[in-house]
This record gives sequence, C-alpha cells and structure tokens, in this order.
Amino acid sequence: MKRRKVFSGIIILGSFLLLGYLFYNGKYSNEGILKNVTARKGYTLNQMENKEMVELYIKPEWIPYNNNRKQSFDIKLAEKHNTNIILVQVWNRGDDIYFSFDTTYNLNYKNGTFMYNGIFNEDGTFTSGGSHNDFYLFNKNGEEIDVGQSGRGPNSAFGFAIEPKNYDLIKDGFYVEYRGFYLYNYVKN
Repeated sequence: MKRRKVFSGIIILGSFLLLGYLFYNGKYSNEGILKNVTARKGYTLNQMENKEMVELYIKPEWIPYNNNRKQSFDIKLAEKHNTNIILVQVWNRGDDIYFSFDTTYNLNYKNGTFMYNGIFNEDGTFTSGGSHNDFYLFNKNGEEIDVGQSGRGPNSAFGFAIEPKNYDLIKDGFYVEYRGFYLYNYVKN
C-alpha cells in the first residue's frame, strides 16, 4: 500500500513536470515565441525591411577540398537583430563545395526584432522569398566569386555552392554577403 502511494506520487509529480515543460517550451522558449509570433497568436508582427544584409566570413580551414564527406559544424558566424547565423555543414560533393547555414534566435517574450528569409503574410500564409542574387561572395582581395547552386529552407536555413573553377579564389577564406533576410518587429498584444 505504501509503495503504491509513493509510485502514484512520483507519477503525479512527473506529470506536472512534463506539463510545465511543455507549457514553457510552447510559450516562452525561442521556438515557442517564434511560432506564436509568426502565427500571430497573441502578437502583432510587422515586416520592417526587405533584403537585410548579413556579412559572414568563411575560414580556409573549414573548406574540405580533398574530403568528400559532409563536415558538420555548429559555429556562430554572426548575430544581428536577435538572429544568430550558424554554419551548419560544409560538403565537398565532388562537383562543388556546398555551404549550409541555419538560424537560431534570442527572442524576448514581450517584443523585439528578428530576421527571417521568407515573408509572413497577414492571412497566415508564408511566401518563400529570395533569389540567386541574394548571395555576393568575394575573397580578401575583393575578387568576386561566382555562386553555383543556392537554396533556402527548411525554416530560415540557406546555402550555396562554389564550383571547382573558383576554388583558387577561396583558398585563403572568403566573405559572404547574404541579402535574403527580411527584418521583422513583433509586440505582445
């Protein structure tokens, strides 16, 4: 009988902890805030700027010229408007080297700004924006580097490829100016 009461107490306590975690995660975590803001659940969301630019630097030691494996990273390259730009992966695919980036956020519950590479429409729909021209790459000497393939998603991730004919231009590292973000302002209702 005593064991049953202890076991029941542990189950009830565990249930409360799980519910508390789910409530917090859905409402107060960065992911929860972003989800509620973009769905306009209790928030007013306004697009402030088109084509907000972020400059990133890719170090030469991150570029796998002779290795055809995906190299995973988790390197924060920039922070702007409560948005962190993370280098996630670099992959020598044989025909090119592909660089993948993602975003994380440091959002305030009541109000703030953030960048996203899509448009959140008033009716709750989402428009994927962006083009090949959102990427401008250049080396330390200011020489422009052609972008091969480029892509966006899921969420606010993005990436681009550099073809072998341009490897000599990136051997000492290179800069990326990405102009694919839209700047948003949000306020809790």
